[in-house]
Amino acid sequence: MFSNILSVELLKTKRSVLWALALLVPSLSIFLGVGNFLVNAREFIGPDDNLWVEAWSQVVIFYGMIFLPTLVGIYAVTICRFDHLTGGWKQILSFPISRIKLYFAKLFILYLLLAVTQLSLVGQYIFIGHIVDLSGTFVLKDFVLYGLFGWLASLPLASLQLWLAFNWRSFGLPLTVNIALTIPVLMVSQTPYAFYYPWAQPSMMMSPAYELFRPSYEELFAVFSVLLILFTTLGLLHFRRKEFA
Repeated sequence: MFSNILSVELLKTKRSVLWALALLVPSLSIFLGVGNFLVNAREFIGPDDNLWVEAWSQVVIFYGMIFLPTLVGIYAVTICRFDHLTGGWKQILSFPISRIKLYFAKLFILYLLLAVTQLSLVGQYIFIGHIVDLSGTFVLKDFVLYGLFGWLASLPLASLQLWLAFNWRSFGLPLTVNIALTIPVLMVSQTPYAFYYPWAQPSMMMSPAYELFRPSYEELFAVFSVLLILFTTLGLLHFRRKEFA
């Protein structure tokens, strides 16, 4: 049953650093973003600015453009690393279990890790925002939506990264490819194509600075859906046919 496979896969992550990263990476992003905002407050703040929104925009620069795309790759390769190192692929596939269920169990854990990371980011930001006494109107719904949209926008990239992670036994190779494609995000974000680049999509959806340039939600979710279905389907088809050593 899928639940049994999922339980086993979750057990594999129990003693890994993945869940700690889901807490620590948002903390680092908030420290850098809010810290940069407070140190350079005069450059960022206008007379009518909402500091909750302005500080969040700085957090997204570090988190959405750098840390989150990198973190997706780390999550994916770590989820597959145990099976690569111990010959677990061959061992688990020797049992009469469905490859489809195994693939979706790993994909579910990856999506879950990203959801926990997003919740951690929003929760910690709200806490820190009250600690440093950010002024302006605090609208909880806005930050919940930023976190939700960032999670949804990260799912196509997660499916792509899982495909790379199970295909390459090396820990460093898929991670290197991911980081190499993360680096151009700052440049791509200045172009009209940013909303269609998987590594840039999460930051574009989380940042208030891009709301005026954002295509309609219908168009965006159509793009996300196509990419998600494409990467998931291709990854699944490859996984079903792959021979593991």
